[in-house]
Amino acid sequence: MVGVTGRTTDSPSDASFHESLEPFRHTERYDADVVLETDAYSVGTTAYPEYPTRTVENEDCWIYFEGRIYDELDRPLEDELLEVGERVLETDSESQYLTDWVLETDGEFLLVAYDKSSGRLGLLNDVLGRLPTYYYHDGDTFVFSRELRYLVDAVDGDEFDPLGVAHCLLFGYPLGERTLMRRATRLPPGTYLTFDPDDGTVTRTELHRFDFEYKAYANRTREGNAAELVDRFETACEKRSGYGSRDVISLSGGLDSRSVLAGYHVTDTPARGATMASEKNVPQSDVELAEKLARTFDIEWDLYQVGPARGEDLDTLIKTKNGHVGLLTSFILDFLRQLRADHGSGITYVTGDGGDKALPDLTPARSISSERELVDYVIEENAMLDLEHVARLTGLSAAEIRRSVRDLLRRYPERDFESKYVHFLVYERGVNFMFEGEDRNRQFFWSTTPFYSVDFFRYAMNCPDDQKARYALYREFLEQLSPEAAEHVHPDYGAPIASSRHAAAAFVDDLLSRYPRLFETVLPVIKSVNGLQTDSTVDPETVGCIQDQIDHCDAVGEVLSVERLREFLDSYSDHGQVPIYRLFVITSVIDDIHSSQSVLESRGDAIFG
Repeated sequence: MVGVTGRTTDSPSDASFHESLEPFRHTERYDADVVLETDAYSVGTTAYPEYPTRTVENEDCWIYFEGRIYDELDRPLEDELLEVGERVLETDSESQYLTDWVLETDGEFLLVAYDKSSGRLGLLNDVLGRLPTYYYHDGDTFVFSRELRYLVDAVDGDEFDPLGVAHCLLFGYPLGERTLMRRATRLPPGTYLTFDPDDGTVTRTELHRFDFEYKAYANRTREGNAAELVDRFETACEKRSGYGSRDVISLSGGLDSRSVLAGYHVTDTPARGATMASEKNVPQSDVELAEKLARTFDIEWDLYQVGPARGEDLDTLIKTKNGHVGLLTSFILDFLRQLRADHGSGITYVTGDGGDKALPDLTPARSISSERELVDYVIEENAMLDLEHVARLTGLSAAEIRRSVRDLLRRYPERDFESKYVHFLVYERGVNFMFEGEDRNRQFFWSTTPFYSVDFFRYAMNCPDDQKARYALYREFLEQLSPEAAEHVHPDYGAPIASSRHAAAAFVDDLLSRYPRLFETVLPVIKSVNGLQTDSTVDPETVGCIQDQIDHCDAVGEVLSVERLREFLDSYSDHGQVPIYRLFVITSVIDDIHSSQSVLESRGDAIFG
């Protein structure tokens, strides 16, 4: 993965620090650079030249900054970073300054600070944790990296976390601060962390965690809230422009990407569009809508035909995202490569990510009256693989896995169950899953979205849920932002969002979501009518690859039950593509870590998906 890595000099790795970075130069365009070398620490980067990093220092401290801040600051950025870094490093620092700073700063970033006198080292990320970062601490050893695999290599940390594996099989991502590896921890959003070499201690302070229970703007009308959101969204689009060689909008037919296109258009912010076409993975109706939107807003638009994923694509995702991005998305790498070939790594790739979190009603579709019901609902609505199968495959009990979900929910700041569920969707599915997918894009060029602008996101999450229900607030937002964008069909419902047909379809969708068995029966019909069907069968190549991984790598049996795994694969046609690929990502990570040549490495030309 592109980005920063650092470690104390007493790391158990035999390789020099520069040598330890070499395996993470995933393409020939990556450089491995050591940016800080002291008696106590080494810090370096693996990145392409256009990736946004900078270092600044004065006589007291040294600062590394990765990412972008989109605000206009009252003083030079270098002075701002030095002030923030010094606050991170202070032993008696009041955290209110840093709390205010991350809440008021619109950006995606990770800051590393080093105190030249005391030797203290500090990390600080943005309030949403937009750049996934991992760390390990044990006594005098401290290691951090934007790439999980670095920690595995640096501290011989190849032991898998059973609950992390179970979560990844069940939901597609580990929950909370867990990763797949027992000795690696995810840096939570809005957190500063310091390591003191004198006593080998790590101090961690979570500056802010959003509480989604209280709605500050519940007393405002839907129209008034939409107007405020439009103003903030337009500002977010303008702020994100002009940093790279050009802005390229990832354009589909959906509401989120068309909102971004409209935001750029109404603010006269130059951009072009790019759309991915794939016979197997992208509905043709979505591509046609993207083309219509590009014509409506008169922008330059590129269509990229994407073929099926190859073994080398899957292997790339395993090596760079280490199981935290699903392998079903591997075909996207071909699109990203083509886009980079045409426009270079200096572009800013602007997506609609986050629109699905900020504007819709995320509360449960049915009433939740107890903690047990909440746990049931979280698993029922978000599971990719049946809980009983996960328990049999991992050797953990279903009760133990359920308890881990319950304990996580108890730590959320909200009191009511509906708001806790919203927190789960934002912090687990959003931060721990979707942010990893966005980070995959940054291996090619910088990726951002206006929906996670701090000002926009905070306002949107303070709008009442009843205004968001059945797309009501989104409809008002899009109509005020751009009536032209609202007039185009919403592909999920086959009707414009402002139409009575869309309102009726959203009502039926809301009703069906309250009765999941009926929804499962009707969903294939809805998809077929709206042209959203894609082929989702499991190909024999995938199953054969997993079976070869079991035979090839004994460590698979140390993490998963081989007997249960073989039973599952024998009946693969009963499970569908998503559950099989959940297993595939775990077996592939195990094989990659424990084998000198993994099965995927030997099948670079094989077709998957």
